[in-house]
Amino acid sequence: MGDAPDPRSFYAEQLPEQWNRALLEQERLVESSRRELEGMRAVNATIAVEVRGEVSTTFHLNVSEGVMSADDAPAHTPFLTVVQDRVGFENLAREAGDSALSMLGALTGLAGELKLTEARVKLLAGIRGCLRFEVTGAQGFSLLTRFGDGAMPEEPDTTIRVAPETYAELRAGRLDPQNAFMGGQIQVEGDMQLAMNLALAALSPD
Repeated sequence: MGDAPDPRSFYAEQLPEQWNRALLEQERLVESSRRELEGMRAVNATIAVEVRGEVSTTFHLNVSEGVMSADDAPAHTPFLTVVQDRVGFENLAREAGDSALSMLGALTGLAGELKLTEARVKLLAGIRGCLRFEVTGAQGFSLLTRFGDGAMPEEPDTTIRVAPETYAELRAGRLDPQNAFMGGQIQVEGDMQLAMNLALAALSPD
């Protein structure tokens, strides 16, 4: 252990400096949260979700000034359309648990919930193409996502495939997406640029 500081340097310099540094850090966190909240409140958009089965159901998730509601008709042209079968939906719902938004984060390799701010929605709305995200295994699921308007194609431009263990590690934040990709734990087939555009949009600053 080093020598103890003298009382004057400790109480007159070190303690005030650390106190004020903690205050500035908290102010920075509050400002960052304020900007993120403003970005979320500025969202006006629609996400379409279709669950296919014996009886198919389409949900229009309309966001108005940041508040989401499920309605019969879209309030805007959907910037994102998601299609899944009933079994895939049930597996996804079980996996998501009490956090449906964490599914969006995992799709882009983020831990926790993906907060959709106005800036992120604009970036996602600028993407064009169809992507399939697939978690393999008996309890896995597959999501077909189309960015932009138009009909859903029969086959996606890009497929991202991960094992259940990899998906769980990504969601928990214990696995870095770039390392997972370089290590072959995330498999990408087809248009690599589409996958990169999605990751860049999700990781963009608020």
